[in-house]
Amino acid sequence: MSKEAKALFIAVYLLVSFGIVMTYSASAVYAEQVFKSPTYFLYRQILYGVVGTGFLFLGAGIDPSLWKEHARELLILSLLLLVGVLLPVIGHEAGGARRWIRLGPLNFQPVEIAKLSVCLYLSDYLSRRMKEIQKGEFLALLPPLLVLSVTCGLVLLQPDLGSAVFIFLIASILFFLSGIRMRFVLLANLVFVPIFYFLVVRIPYRLARVTAYLNPWNDPQGSGFQIIQSLLAFGLGGVRGVGLGEGAQKLFYLPQSYNDFIFSIIGEELGLIGTVFILALYSVILMAGIRIANRARTNFEKLFVTSLVSLIVVQALINMLVATGLIPTKGLPLPFVSYGGTSLVFNLFGVGVLLALDRGIQGGRNAVWKRP
Repeated sequence: MSKEAKALFIAVYLLVSFGIVMTYSASAVYAEQVFKSPTYFLYRQILYGVVGTGFLFLGAGIDPSLWKEHARELLILSLLLLVGVLLPVIGHEAGGARRWIRLGPLNFQPVEIAKLSVCLYLSDYLSRRMKEIQKGEFLALLPPLLVLSVTCGLVLLQPDLGSAVFIFLIASILFFLSGIRMRFVLLANLVFVPIFYFLVVRIPYRLARVTAYLNPWNDPQGSGFQIIQSLLAFGLGGVRGVGLGEGAQKLFYLPQSYNDFIFSIIGEELGLIGTVFILALYSVILMAGIRIANRARTNFEKLFVTSLVSLIVVQALINMLVATGLIPTKGLPLPFVSYGGTSLVFNLFGVGVLLALDRGIQGGRNAVWKRP
């Protein structure tokens, strides 16, 4: 294991450990009221961490060449699961959204598999067609654009705009690193801006999120309530925080305090010091990923490593921007920290794949990767 992989592993498990502590702190009162047990979410998060660790070692033990060989099969499987979640017999609905597949006691979100499969497929395809893409051949872009459109379309049907936008962002990073011409970027903007307008402005509850983002005080007891409570949490925390377990916003003020808005609880209880610590750990993951990509010997390895790191860092950035009111609310958890089994297990599995890729390229020559 290289020093970058060791730093990555340590940073990830510091976040996992930190997340278990903060999950308990943010959920104990709610769990006592609803489930009659303050440790309800704590024990489950520990279990998810154990299962996720098993998946990490599973991912680390898979030969990286197998991913490239079976990229299409995994993509097809993820699309079938996204279709399955829309079927009443298979899919499970909660909170007005159909995003889960329930198999007995097991619940999981197929979109997490879709994120990984899209990254794998695009890394494989773009690495093979990179020269054509750099020459500006439009036909070379059609297959990945079709895959991206179908995947995001199925995710939007759940509906889950946040995950669809997230997948699109990761794909955009891979297209950019592959050397796509700027005229295609401008063309994509002309196509997707009207679609984005329809998906946001024409849908009342999404428009309410945007207006709440622009001025939450217009509706402080309605659409602006969550972001106001989140900002209050950071304000109460200050530099040093009010103390672990002493926060007030988790006492039925801030919704989703142990999930999507756990960063706000960290800011309240541990203050600026705690939030900077979290930022530092994600920075370690980012820098370790960049250095592993720089040592990669093939375009596929470079793109796949970059995509796996982006799955973690970009999602963390979006979550923190939402919590601080810098972008409209999106339902994306904070990787390794927020409560939730599917996200934690598949993120740890992705880290395992990263470790396997690092092991595969560790002995190769040092090939610094620069964008064409």
